[in-house]
Amino acid sequence: MKVLLISVRSTFVMLKTAIPLGLLSIATYLTNNGHTVKIYDRSVDASGIKKTLNSFMPDIVGISAIGFRSFPDAIKLSKIIKNSGLNVVWGGHIPSLIPEIVLNSGAVDYVVMGEGEITWLALLNAITGETQLSEIDGLAFVENGAFVVNKKRDFTDLSQLPIIDFSFVDPKKYFSSNVSCKKMLHIYSSKGCPYSCTYCYNPHYSECTWRARPTAYFLSEIKYLIDNYYMDGVYFADDLLGPSIDYVNGFCNDIIASGMKFYWGCDLRADTCTREELDMMYNAGCRWIFFGIESGCLERQKIIKKGINLIKAKETIDYCRKKGIVTTASFIIGFPDETEEELMRTVWYIQELNSFTTNISFFGPVPKSEMYNYLVENRKIDIPKTYKDWLKVKCGDQIGQNYSNVPKRELKVVSAHYLWADFIGKYPEDEKESRVFAKKAFKQILDAFKQGNPNYLIFYIIISAKQILSIFYYANMFPRILAKYKLKSSKT
Repeated sequence: MKVLLISVRSTFVMLKTAIPLGLLSIATYLTNNGHTVKIYDRSVDASGIKKTLNSFMPDIVGISAIGFRSFPDAIKLSKIIKNSGLNVVWGGHIPSLIPEIVLNSGAVDYVVMGEGEITWLALLNAITGETQLSEIDGLAFVENGAFVVNKKRDFTDLSQLPIIDFSFVDPKKYFSSNVSCKKMLHIYSSKGCPYSCTYCYNPHYSECTWRARPTAYFLSEIKYLIDNYYMDGVYFADDLLGPSIDYVNGFCNDIIASGMKFYWGCDLRADTCTREELDMMYNAGCRWIFFGIESGCLERQKIIKKGINLIKAKETIDYCRKKGIVTTASFIIGFPDETEEELMRTVWYIQELNSFTTNISFFGPVPKSEMYNYLVENRKIDIPKTYKDWLKVKCGDQIGQNYSNVPKRELKVVSAHYLWADFIGKYPEDEKESRVFAKKAFKQILDAFKQGNPNYLIFYIIISAKQILSIFYYANMFPRILAKYKLKSSKT
């Protein structure tokens, strides 16, 4: 069969579009099993959906709608595709958590829940009459007017999934700059996370299970991208690079043994790293790490089941700075019932932390998470019944309903302070070039212009301008709130 896989546009534009690893893996797997696949990425491809449908003439269309910000474009495309007489399949983290709501939109025929490769192949076999829909684990659909949600698919041994074929896209369109590199791309070396944070999708989606890919697989992909596209940086797009020092040391030794020269970064837990581990990572090319800390309040750490040792986390970040590894410390504010005192503790902790950058996000409930269930049980949230209801639930850089005991304006000011500081800030003086997020934003606009898609360029500029102006406003126009939390009006 001919399968068109689509990566839709998102209304979050502060980061450059990442290469669609999930779709690439599905495309490779289906191609290896005799199907013909095309990937259409709306963020980098100027072709319209109708032109793409007419030129490729697919038998079925899949849409990756990873988060809620992908939903508006995904619904729009789904309606156009269904009007063309084709079946529409959705996949992604959020659709996997709320398949009935996605199907209830009337624009989607099937939802692939969890990893898509094997489920997609089984679905194509069912469409051709080789098997029954009811027999496909990890699939949701509508039958006789009723929602059918089959049982979850068992986790796949990642050695059974393919080495990704990147020829379905033009990798150069996804290059971005980062510490010490100009042509960075995302690669994945593992899936899942062993922890049980109450605000996260992972405990339900990945069942607190972490799985590693064979090292030879992702090293082969990196070699291909270096040899053919001169890639010089990798962001390992794993929820957690590794749960143990033994794994991370083996990971680093394999990179060193490969002889390939590239810089890389990852996400790690800040209180489990040892100096030995960080030394090994640096020697293997690691130059940046994202640490999810989430709160500087010990009591809140217990409530959200993050359980970070805040003293150890600070020691880790201090050592990274000494070593030359650029760190981003991530925090969430506005947790349910969070108090002003808790927020102040978090701000004070951030001020002492000495991380190169600080990422502040607003809390928003994630379907099936423990914290979402808490809000429902305590009648603090109206249960979203449609995808439009879920679109009203904000998180990340947008604040929706305030579940905390901190005034919403104060949450906005604290968040904007750190975002603006990073927007105008620079990397350490020993780096050859300054790290200015403004510079990155303008480069992304230039990249959008080069794509030749005027509609997307206009969309990108408008959304970016609104976000930047909002950050500037809240970061600089409320001196009393800044003084209350002992924050300066700007970072120098």
